Amino acid sequence: MTTNARLLQGSLRDFGLVEILQMMELGGMTGALRLKQFSGRTGIIYFSDGKLASCTELDAGALALGDVLQQLGMATSPQVEQAYSQQLQDAFGKRIGERLIGMGVINEKQLKEALRTKALWTVREMALWKEGSYEFIASPTAQTMLPYGENSLELEVMRVTLEMVRYGDEWEYLRQFLPQSMRTILQMAPAIPYAMSFDTRIFELLVHVNLHHRVRRIASAMRRPEIDVARELAQLVQQRLLIPLYQDAGSQLNDRDVRLPEAAEKLRMESFELLNLISRMEQEWYRRQTPMDQLPALAKFINWTMDALAETCRARGADLDPNTLKSLLYRERLRYMGNYEFKVEQNHIDVDNFKSLCYEVLSLNMEQTQDFYDEAVIVLQRILRCIFDTINSRVVSLDERLENQEVWEAMFEQFALHRQ
Repeated sequence: MTTNARLLQGSLRDFGLVEILQMMELGGMTGALRLKQFSGRTGIIYFSDGKLASCTELDAGALALGDVLQQLGMATSPQVEQAYSQQLQDAFGKRIGERLIGMGVINEKQLKEALRTKALWTVREMALWKEGSYEFIASPTAQTMLPYGENSLELEVMRVTLEMVRYGDEWEYLRQFLPQSMRTILQMAPAIPYAMSFDTRIFELLVHVNLHHRVRRIASAMRRPEIDVARELAQLVQQRLLIPLYQDAGSQLNDRDVRLPEAAEKLRMESFELLNLISRMEQEWYRRQTPMDQLPALAKFINWTMDALAETCRARGADLDPNTLKSLLYRERLRYMGNYEFKVEQNHIDVDNFKSLCYEVLSLNMEQTQDFYDEAVIVLQRILRCIFDTINSRVVSLDERLENQEVWEAMFEQFALHRQ
């Protein structure tokens, strides 16, 4: 059973994010720090042994990897859109960064730089939050909490907090012109109160304001870092060439209800019917009394899980590639059990073929039977666990991810399967 404890919580009025991060570092903490604003914006900062492992904001206007790649000049909007389109056609295949590497747009080093930049830019913006709450949820390992199966970015907290302080100081000035920071929506002034001539740089900015309106989107379209663009847009607001529009932040939401940027929204897995699936497995398992019956049932559970995954993808307007299970088994080195190769087509294991193997082996002497049963249970459990981890990593809500993990662990205990 997973053990996650809420060790630290409080108000951002009492402790700023810089101080909280320093506590995480000093304590060598592993887990997730969740920040919530009263407006409903939510941020999650992941830690591994006191280092910043990852950072994400749950909001439709949040900074996406595609934004960072464009703002760093590493990719264009059409290239990013092409990668997103590929992922919607193969929801559980490669992630956006890996697809762009495959397209020859970026390399491994650039992807790592972009991921670290995205985390740094996201957390520095969270440092602007002066209202709301925080809570730290400890975990034995960062890997079980990180979304999308990510690896820890291993960012030093000292570097992060220095950037947060510098960024916060700059926004003390910029906020009077761009009141909602990078989410500020701008429009051209209806009339310019004085005569002036535009240079090429200002004209380009004004064109992109008319096209994209929001500071972050303007910066991505111009392929320039958003803080640089924000400074220039603030000057135009100060000169009364632009007018900021105030947008209602909306009512308070929990992180199960927030919307992500459009492409990410289609790939989230909150609607996966985990409890119904486990209930079906439970009922089927208790009808299987012998090893001869139980092993094929586990293979059948794999197929049920893949069916439920395909249905969830369809409901969200994405597709599940028919080779998803085959690719997962190859990637995790689970295609073979001893000398036996699982027959896989259209995301289904051939249960009848596997059942024939079980009948053949389990009719041998007791010692060989037990060894085969133990190995089969281990391999089949690993396959089920890999599929579950793939699904659960795409659940945006931290609470739901942790709840799912506990339910899944409890299922294996109830079925009395061998643990890994």
